[in-house]
Amino acid sequence: MDIYKELLSALETEEHVMLATVISTSGSTPSSALSKMLVKQGGSVSVGTVGGGCMEGDVVLHANRLYSTGKAELCSFELNEEDMEGGLICGGKLDILIEPVTRKQIPLIQKLQAMREIGEDSLLLTHLLPDGEVTTKDLIPVLPQETSEWSSGVVKKMEKIVLASSDAQTNMSLAEIVRRTFHNNSSHRIPTEQGEIILEPVRGTPSLLIFGGGHVSKFVSQAASLAGFRVTIIDDREKFANAGRFPEAVQTFAMDFGEALERIPIKESTYVVIITRGHQYDEEILKRVIKTPARYIGMIGSKRKVLTTYEHLAQRGISVETMRRVHAPIGIEIGAVTAEEIAISVVAEIINTRRGNHQPISKSEELKKHLHVFEKKK
Repeated sequence: MDIYKELLSALETEEHVMLATVISTSGSTPSSALSKMLVKQGGSVSVGTVGGGCMEGDVVLHANRLYSTGKAELCSFELNEEDMEGGLICGGKLDILIEPVTRKQIPLIQKLQAMREIGEDSLLLTHLLPDGEVTTKDLIPVLPQETSEWSSGVVKKMEKIVLASSDAQTNMSLAEIVRRTFHNNSSHRIPTEQGEIILEPVRGTPSLLIFGGGHVSKFVSQAASLAGFRVTIIDDREKFANAGRFPEAVQTFAMDFGEALERIPIKESTYVVIITRGHQYDEEILKRVIKTPARYIGMIGSKRKVLTTYEHLAQRGISVETMRRVHAPIGIEIGAVTAEEIAISVVAEIINTRRGNHQPISKSEELKKHLHVFEKKK
């Protein structure tokens, strides 16, 4: 589900729609921060969810009430009582921003969507006045180098908007606010003399490169696409790298693996899966990919094959610490046998990394022990 595509589609026929966004949560809640739901005139939910049950029904009622006013509202929902409809007892609290999205915002949404599709992050800024008016809606691009350094690019743009719009009351520097916003993947609220400013991180769609277009790759591609990844397929045989075989992939490259690695950039937000038809191809690809800043690197193979590959990498001067980045044998150990099951274990491991667990969890004790032996030899 792509809420921004749905917004653009809805605005083709509607003057404006209402968008509900979970700004913050505390305690046990049925939804996570930044969950979104699109509500059309009359209270019909087009797409998305902010948690379901009676609480979501209340959000729809609020959205329907606000629809004719053109105003926004920041609502708090306490979930201390049993949800009679869903039978859930959460005991938490959600703050949800319900705001109108009009046709005037189409250029901003298009820009945001274009950045997401190429994997670029951005910061969405909303200035909400006490009477529900939204005075500022802006999008600040966040370049990859700025996510680690938080250099002047983002901060200067924020200073112009945040500090100029009113006297922002914050004890943190703007650089620290941006860093925390992206690190926690949640909104940040800055109180002002006139309302408040809400900063929302908008993550670019993560890119997944799958080297090899075989049977397992088909299911990895399908599952990863459903999980929100932009999939690219690379195989040196046209029969195994084409849009007909991988309709969900955004790109397919039928070319030599080495040539593909020269042409396709691998960034800090890139995920790489190596599942070719031969060990020699896997090893050559891994040898090059392991030197990139890829967020995730996974390689298929038996434990014996993985150990042999590590030995060859060690002989080439690759450090043990670098080898520890590799998820191999690829996938979470769930006893997968079929291609479909293997694909699920692979995508589950990728999601685990996306959600903040960077430690490869597929390595057996045997592999860890051999890596320790390599380390002693260095």
